[in-house]
Amino acid sequence: MKKVYIGVIAALSISILLFGCSSKEKDMKEDVNLRFEQAKKVEVSSVNHPDVVVNTIDKQQDINTFINKLKVDKWDATEIPADAKKENVYKMYQEGTIKLGESSNKGKKDLKQVATVTTYKGIPYVSVEIKKLNVSLKVPNYVSEYLSSQSLEKQ
Repeated sequence: MKKVYIGVIAALSISILLFGCSSKEKDMKEDVNLRFEQAKKVEVSSVNHPDVVVNTIDKQQDINTFINKLKVDKWDATEIPADAKKENVYKMYQEGTIKLGESSNKGKKDLKQVATVTTYKGIPYVSVEIKKLNVSLKVPNYVSEYLSSQSLEKQ
């Protein structure tokens, strides 16, 4: 009888553990989407000249279009090929968080850089850095082409 109880408890424990892992993965994807969707400004610069901003996206409608075209839910974690050459850097900014005891900052726009997306020349890969966490991802070809086109536009 004790073996049956131990077996049931072990099965329940494993089920709870597996359920918890799958919900964490879903939460992580939602966090990435949430971060990008809260962007208030996106600056595009070349890796060769990181101080020169070649394109700024700061109108909310343009930011929404940009985020929607990224199709983040289609990105897959993977290693970037060793011979990949960095192309462009996308710096995403959002308004700072109001902390306990601080007044609202609605009147002023203090934007803080929260994410950096680096693209690679000729291949559909990106690396994303959020809070010192760096992730390598493979993106659909159309996303890679869209990101490359953003470095050519001046808005």
